Amino acid sequence: MPKLTKAVIDHNIPKEKNYFVWDTEIKGFGCQILKGGKKTYVFYYHSPLTRKKAYIKIGCHGNITVDFARGKAKTLSASVASGIDPREEKKEKLIEERQSVLFEDFFNVFREKYIAVEYKDKGKRNMSYVNVHILPYFSQKKLEEISAKDIRQFLDSLSHISTTANRCFALLSMAFRKAEDWEYLPPKSNPCIGVRKYKENKKQRFLSPLELIKLEEALTQQEKEQPLSACTVSAIRLLMYTGCRESEVLNLKWESVHLEDRYIYLPDTKVGESARPLNQKAVDLLTALHPKEGNPYVFYGKISGKPLAEIKTAWRNILKRAGIKDFRIHDLRHSFASFALKQGVDLYTVSKLLGHKNIATTTRYAHLELEHLKKATNKVAGVFG
Repeated sequence: MPKLTKAVIDHNIPKEKNYFVWDTEIKGFGCQILKGGKKTYVFYYHSPLTRKKAYIKIGCHGNITVDFARGKAKTLSASVASGIDPREEKKEKLIEERQSVLFEDFFNVFREKYIAVEYKDKGKRNMSYVNVHILPYFSQKKLEEISAKDIRQFLDSLSHISTTANRCFALLSMAFRKAEDWEYLPPKSNPCIGVRKYKENKKQRFLSPLELIKLEEALTQQEKEQPLSACTVSAIRLLMYTGCRESEVLNLKWESVHLEDRYIYLPDTKVGESARPLNQKAVDLLTALHPKEGNPYVFYGKISGKPLAEIKTAWRNILKRAGIKDFRIHDLRHSFASFALKQGVDLYTVSKLLGHKNIATTTRYAHLELEHLKKATNKVAGVFG
């Protein structure tokens, strides 16, 4: 077995299976010849900590020289001889480097690996909290140096807008939790632990029967007076009829609409893939719509091949026509739940209709079901003398 040189490495050609060429001077130092043609320098050793076999990739032949790889192998061999596991040492150095990172640099990682994946339809809104409030306050601080006191002072700076403060706190808490998981911080070092968020008076806004009539009239007027709003009006109506989230309706494709079986398939919702049943009003609405050539989306926008970008502008005009105040598009979803419960649909079924991951999310409507049950028990009371 020869000493590894450039000539020796070049002379060894790929075979049907991967194989190693070992050096005669440094035990464990070799070059792996892959069947695809790639040649990689490696160092194999027995860990002085675990007594198990381990290896480290040094680099690719061509990107580094044999002499450089040999020098690296000598250093690794010396570490093993002195009782140090090179892989563990490398891991510790990587953790040290990560833990000295600036908050802004870590948050860029958090945004790509977590916010963009998990928050989906809320991603843009969350990034506005990040860009306007979180990054200006924390960006140049080292991640490991941020303390519970810093978190508390940040929240105090937003105390006049408690809802925003709490949304920022939720993002920070998750960011630091992931920083621990991804070894940017040591375990149990989350500075958000023990910090209390502000109390909120969560508003649940539902359409009253009279408001529902006014809204439906306003939608019809909008469609007649502004024909270009027809697609937007139809999208709003489908939100009313199904209780779907705004992003679920706007991103709906015709291939996911199954009118004969009366359901729509949603491949990528907030809680994963989901199928939602269609009532007769929703079926009639979708049946009356026609696909736009070259556009896969049910509700299409001005840009060819793209979905309807937003409906908030038309929504404000429609609310003005209807004379309805303080009502968000998302409140249509709440209203769908309230109408269902008032019609006697149980809480578990409402949870499934809304596409909630678990019924705990639906318990916010429990008081509505209680009202229905009160009426039911009064009916029972009528049988007694």
